[in-house]
Amino acid sequence: MKQITVLLTAAGGLGMPSIIDCLKNNYEKRKIRIICTDMHDQPIIHYKADGFHLLPKGNSSKYVDSLLKVCKQEKINVIVPNSGIEILTISRNINLLNSNKIYATVPKYDAVKKTMSKNTTYEILREKKISAPDFYLVNDEKDFRKAITSLGYPHKTICFKPSNYASSGGARGFRVLKSDNSIDDIILRNKPDSTQVDYETALRLFAKNKKLDLLVMEYLPGDEYSVYVLANNGKMEYCIPQLRQRLEQSYSFEAIVQKNNKISTLCNKIIEVMNLNYNVNIQIKLSKSGQPKVVEINPRMGGSIALSAAAGVNLPYFAIKLALKEKLPRRKIIYNTKMIRYWKELFVVKRKYPIVLEY
Repeated sequence: MKQITVLLTAAGGLGMPSIIDCLKNNYEKRKIRIICTDMHDQPIIHYKADGFHLLPKGNSSKYVDSLLKVCKQEKINVIVPNSGIEILTISRNINLLNSNKIYATVPKYDAVKKTMSKNTTYEILREKKISAPDFYLVNDEKDFRKAITSLGYPHKTICFKPSNYASSGGARGFRVLKSDNSIDDIILRNKPDSTQVDYETALRLFAKNKKLDLLVMEYLPGDEYSVYVLANNGKMEYCIPQLRQRLEQSYSFEAIVQKNNKISTLCNKIIEVMNLNYNVNIQIKLSKSGQPKVVEINPRMGGSIALSAAAGVNLPYFAIKLALKEKLPRRKIIYNTKMIRYWKELFVVKRKYPIVLEY
């Protein structure tokens, strides 16, 4: 089988070493040369990948030219972007890349653009009667007070986050508001990565920011699933729900693959309605009554996609096969496969080129 060269962007993510392993250890034993990029130097990627380049931010005016230069220099066949902003830029410039025989695992630009605005996403879900949290888009303090009252605060817990992906990607800005939250507890007793916020602090957001685009939503207290989907032009090929059993700083440190027909049916409809393609990460939480509701749709790989590969379906590699227009295999999902993450140190001697110490 012909060797290919793949470029992985945003290589500083926690799950990137495992994604590299998924590609290197593919079931076809295909030789894949892996080049990584990021805005910052990443010593572990020098160790894991076959090459590394610095790139500007995905919305920089220099990004496309810099990306194309790296692709030509490294003879890239397929780009796998892992940042929402980069996905948006690459999808907008896909014809330029394709004309240079470079393919990318991104949906069409219009589909990506819809997922970048969480309010637009929720409006589409509401219109298509797809289960999602009750929500309001608010811009000022008056709207905020009205929205939380409509959602049942202070008797019910509510949550909020920025509507724009650039502000909310990677769980940025997500906060939970309970009536008994106090600034003393949050500062003195909660862990530094706590998402809890008190009422007075939430209101101060509007004093400092005259106009905000915040999504205020009902809080869903049930189990959370990170669902890994492979899509082919609006058609779902694989759906692998992972129950998130233990979280640290929004990352899954323990998770298990579970069969869930309700979640699979929900994801199938989302893929069709949003016309998504390649790897899609859908976050779902259960309501108090156990109803699954969609809280996030990201047109990229999630941080625990390696668990899907361990469960028999190598989604990172399958997306590359889709980009190359190769036939997908039918693989059986090994349900109840569990992932446990733990710390392992990497020691680096900092020189012009980082040297990783082995012992």
